[in-house]
Amino acid sequence: MYGRMTMRAASQTDWKMQDGMLQAAYLPETAQALAQDGVARTLEFYRKGTAAAQGGVRVFAEVAETAWGSAKLLNDKVAQNLASNTEAAFNAAEACARAGSLHEIAMLQGNFLRLLLAQTSEQTKEFVDLSTRATQHVLETMQAATTRLMQGDF
Repeated sequence: MYGRMTMRAASQTDWKMQDGMLQAAYLPETAQALAQDGVARTLEFYRKGTAAAQGGVRVFAEVAETAWGSAKLLNDKVAQNLASNTEAAFNAAEACARAGSLHEIAMLQGNFLRLLLAQTSEQTKEFVDLSTRATQHVLETMQAATTRLMQGDF
């Protein structure tokens, strides 16, 4: 018990001496100013980095939203074309079912194939045009967003 008390008392004495030395230690004004400047610059760097990261997230979200809208538009067009072509096929099938002769069926099928080829060709042209415009829109959005991000305007 005596040894513990002595060690504890010695430890407290050492701590008081160290605390007194730390309080008496002098920090030059230049070192203090340098430390404050370092903290201020680090904080500024952190804030700018955080703002840039948040701006990057917004840019990515904007581009992704534009790309998603374009993909949805293209998908809707494909679905619309598929429905139109399927309806034309059923109309042709109904007409063939009502036909009174093989010659009439052959004529109906020939007319359907010509109509389907012309319609498919037109749909392909429309889809390529729409796809090109959608891609251009996504690229323009990416370019504008990247320019804003590089200028720090986020």
